[in-house]
Amino acid sequence: MRKLILAAGLAASLGVGMASTASAQGYYYYHNHHRYYQRCRYEKHRSGAIGAVAGAIGGGIIGSALTHGRAGGTLLGAGAGALTGHALARGSVHC
Repeated sequence: MRKLILAAGLAASLGVGMASTASAQGYYYYHNHHRYYQRCRYEKHRSGAIGAVAGAIGGGIIGSALTHGRAGGTLLGAGAGALTGHALARGSVHC
């Protein structure tokens, strides 16, 4: 009888230990997973902003050259360049 009680106590204590380990593993997995996607979102945002600025500068230069310095062509080129640069830069980040 004593051995049966000891065996039951040992089994119960092992079950409690494994339950706490499983919940801790889930906690750390969730937070590391969440951090990874936050970082990915940040990198995409940053890359898109840099691409938009570079595209606007390049598009403005090309638009100005095509329309011989007129403001409308420069602004149109800058806008098109910003949109294109933003889309290309965001698409280049793979995570």
